[in-house]
Amino acid sequence: MRRLLLSMAAVACLLGTQSCQTAGLPVNVPFFFGGQVSEEEKVAQVLEDVRNGMESQRVYQVLAHVAPNYRDSEGRDYAAIREYLTTVMNNYREFRIVRTPPKIRVQGSQARAVESFGTTAEPVNANQYPPINLQGQMAVLLEKQEGAWRIVEWGPLS
Repeated sequence: MRRLLLSMAAVACLLGTQSCQTAGLPVNVPFFFGGQVSEEEKVAQVLEDVRNGMESQRVYQVLAHVAPNYRDSEGRDYAAIREYLTTVMNNYREFRIVRTPPKIRVQGSQARAVESFGTTAEPVNANQYPPINLQGQMAVLLEKQEGAWRIVEWGPLS
C-alpha cells in the first residue's frame, strides 16, 4: 500500500508546477508581444498542463505529454502508466496539487525538472484506499520529440 501511495505521489508531483502563481499574464503569452518563449518555459508549461490534467482528472490531458518510450523506476512503460493513471483517477477524487516553481535545466533535446510538491486526494471508497496526503521532491526527465517536450521518466529525486 505504501508503494502505491509513493507512486501516486510521484505522479501527483509531476502534475503541478506553479501553485503559487503571481498575478499577471500567463507564461505562454510572450509571443503575443513579439517575444520568444524559452525552452525552459515550454517545459514549465508542459508540467503545468500535466498538473491541470491531474486536478481535472483528465487522463489523456496528462498522457498527451508522456512519450511513447516512457519508462520509470517502477518498471512502467507508456501502457502501464496509462493504466495506472486511469486506475488512480477512477479511485480518487479532488486531487489538489501544490508545487514550487521547478528548477529546469535544458541541454539540447533533453531537459530535467526538479520540484517540490504536496498532493492530497480523497478516495472514492475509503474502505479500499487510504486518502493521499504526500509531500516530497520529484525529478522529471523530458525529451523534445517532433517539436514538443515529452516526459520520458518521472520519479523520486535521486
